[in-house]
Amino acid sequence: MNRPGFAEGIVVAIIISLAVSAIFTVMSTFFPTRWLLQILIAGVSFSYVFYLLVRSREKVGKLTVVAVWGSVAILSWMFSPSILVTLFVHIGLIWLVRALYFYTSLILAFIDLGLILFAMAVGIWTLLYTNSLFLSVWCFFLLQSLFVLLPADLSGNSRKQKLSRSTVETNSNESKKKDPFEQAHQTAQAALRQLAAQR
Repeated sequence: MNRPGFAEGIVVAIIISLAVSAIFTVMSTFFPTRWLLQILIAGVSFSYVFYLLVRSREKVGKLTVVAVWGSVAILSWMFSPSILVTLFVHIGLIWLVRALYFYTSLILAFIDLGLILFAMAVGIWTLLYTNSLFLSVWCFFLLQSLFVLLPADLSGNSRKQKLSRSTVETNSNESKKKDPFEQAHQTAQAALRQLAAQR
């Protein structure tokens, strides 16, 4: 499966923002704000991590990632002293999944960490300035969609491997195409030898 695109990231940002603002608006009259925010942070974090795992080309360790996410989410729910700490924990989990499943370079993983921290700062600033949960979440995930612009590998090995694979496939296809002609040529030579021997 291909890496997610920028347009797809924008759609994901809108869907998550609408869902968070709608759930918070409806449920805030029934539940305490702190409890509701912890639930929303965990739910959004799991949804985005699940989305990343589905869109990743890697097939190894996904169940382990979900189990680790669940364990960390429960621990942060039980022992987190504030909403901000819970937010940092879940953003760290999102970054860890992206670093493990979308990059082969440590430098790119740290660039992505800078992107996610910048997005969190913009999201918090937007919330403080506009007092709009929808805009805050939308700004955060809109900036997250920029991670697709980072290459998977700085060395270009993946591109070289693709080129070498295509070259090998082309050569094998050409050799397959040549095989029938070579067989026909050898058959014709054998027929000529038989005719010469009869004379």
